[in-house]
This record gives sequence, C-alpha cells and structure tokens, in this order.
Amino acid sequence: MSESKGLFRRVWDAIRNRPRLAAPAVPDAPVQPTGPYEPPPEPVPLVVPGAGDVFDLHVIVHLRWQSPPDKRLSYERAEELSRVYHDTAMNSVLKRVWQLARSLDPLYPAQAETEMNNDPQLRRGWCFGDENGTVQCVPTVRVFLDPKLREHKNPFEIQRLSIEEEHNLGMARDELVRTRTESWLRGFQELETFADLGKDERQFLLPYAASLSDERLAKVTTVLARDRHQRYTDLVGLLKVASNDHERLGLFEFANAYDKALQTFCRQMGVGASQWMLADFGEPEAVDSPSTGASQ
Repeated sequence: MSESKGLFRRVWDAIRNRPRLAAPAVPDAPVQPTGPYEPPPEPVPLVVPGAGDVFDLHVIVHLRWQSPPDKRLSYERAEELSRVYHDTAMNSVLKRVWQLARSLDPLYPAQAETEMNNDPQLRRGWCFGDENGTVQCVPTVRVFLDPKLREHKNPFEIQRLSIEEEHNLGMARDELVRTRTESWLRGFQELETFADLGKDERQFLLPYAASLSDERLAKVTTVLARDRHQRYTDLVGLLKVASNDHERLGLFEFANAYDKALQTFCRQMGVGASQWMLADFGEPEAVDSPSTGASQ
C-alpha cells in the first residue's frame, strides 16, 4: 500500500511540476501612419542665380503633403497624390524660388533661407488634384553656399578664425600677466613696508615687478621708466634756465609763471617743492626758487 501511494505521489508531483506551455503570442496590429505625408528632402538641390548673377544659391526642397483646409485626406491618399503631383509641385517651387533668389545675396545663405521660408506664397503652398481628390503641398527650403564661393571664402575664414583665436589667447595671457604683476607690486609693498602704494611708488616698482612676471612687459616698462626719467630731466633743466634768465631780465611775472610750473612738475613727481633737490636726478645741487633769490 505504501508503495502505491509513493508511486502515485511521484506521478502527481511530476504532473504538477511540469512547465506550462506559454500561450502563443498575438502579433501587434500594424501602426497606421497618421497626419501629413512628409517624404525625404529632394536629393538634388535647385541651383538658382543670386543677386548679381555671378554666384548661385543651392536650395534643398522639403515637401509636405497634407489635407486642404476644407477637406479631410488620409495619409495613404496624401502619399498616393504626392507621387502623382510631385513634378508639378517641384516646378512651382522652382519658379517661386527663382524669383526670390534674384534679390538675395548669395554670400549669406542663412538670410536667404529665412527670406524664402517666410515668403507668403511658399508658406501657403499649392493645391493639386481633381474630382477624385485634392492635396495641399507646402514646401520648406534649406539654402547652401555656392561651392565656388565657399572655395573662395575658405582661406579668408580660416585666417579670420586664426586672428580671433590669437586675439583671445593674447587677451587671456595679458590678463594673467597683469594679475601676476599686480601681485608682485603688493608683495614689494609688504617687503618694503610701504604704507601706501601710490602712483609714484608704482612707477618706481613696476619695472621690477614686471621682470618677475613677463619678459616683454619688463622690457617695455624699463624703456618707459628710462624715457620718463629723461623727459623729467630735460624739463627740469628747461624750467630752471628759463626761470633764471627771465629773472635776470627783470621779468618777474615770467619767472613767477615758470616757478609755478616747476612746483606743479614737482608735485607730479611726488616730491615736495620746498625740499626738491636736483640730486634726485643725479645733480647734487639745490634749486632756489626765484622769489628767494630776489629777496636776497
């Protein structure tokens, strides 16, 4: 008895654990296209003369076939009618694009493309058909540069891009040099314990800070400091001689005017006019003001 139960149990377990067969898959219903029919763009561009009749505009046409405003057209019917009226539609597009291109500069294809796509006739499109059905064709275009014009412009565009990149690189480099130089000026201020980094201190320290930042800037600032020093020296001598000569001639008003000019110059130099010495410029001689010499 136990053996029969054991056999029965084994048979039952085998039946219960047998994998079930999956139900056959039902194929999905094909998706029916809806809406307007839009075939791929025309493979061959329309070549139309631009303004001046020297270069052309190359126009790629994209046709959109749809129901007219007052009728309902299925996708299949729109596709069928598009094949029937394709050549007629392209001929209509060519005529209108030719007219528009006559006033468009072939040097600017993007602008020409915008002008064409905004044309009222192209935006409305054309309706084709008969008593068996009517379809509306609405074109859009893409405009490309004339290959001859592109070949002519190519080296100039490359040169323009190179100049722009060199300019951007130079500006970035100059900004870094300026930042480093300013950092060194502040460093000299701390090392020299200057209370303030004014105009005179900056003029004096700039060549040294520039030499630690950039070689070209160091050369320029060194020449600038040398030229400024030479011009200051020449101006000091001129003012001194002119002031003394006019005083000997008794022209005190001229001497006074030159004295004021000398004092203004000293203020611009950052040197006190009352304690100014030519020793500051390599001449160990004090300058007496004309008023002092007159009183003596």
